[in-house]
Amino acid sequence: MEAFISALERLDLDGAAALVSDDIRWVNVPWKSSSNKNGFKKVLGAMFKDATRFEVQYFDIHERGDGVVYTDRVDIFEGGGLRMNLPVKGEFRVEDGLVTDWVDRFSWTTLIGEMGRSLPAILKYRLRR
Repeated sequence: MEAFISALERLDLDGAAALVSDDIRWVNVPWKSSSNKNGFKKVLGAMFKDATRFEVQYFDIHERGDGVVYTDRVDIFEGGGLRMNLPVKGEFRVEDGLVTDWVDRFSWTTLIGEMGRSLPAILKYRLRR
């Protein structure tokens, strides 16, 4: 799981995709983001399209003992004018070295607030393209 997050931090989406199962289930509560590797790559590619920085700062990371890894973290994302620090509680299931389930819980109010705060920079970025 840590190799998967490290690949995301390097913005290596192919490397991250290589570390998930073909039937990866990704959920950003309450919405399912994907339920297979093709969908995962598509959503991740759209999400990281303009990314220039992604960093994870952990407050807690521990394995339950059955392949489930819990994280309490802040995801730092920059790109396309967006600058966001999003507190996230995550749960990853790992089987045979591959992430099979990725479930993140975060405040949609915080996400919208972070996006709203970045709105002038996002618009400036989009208008320059």
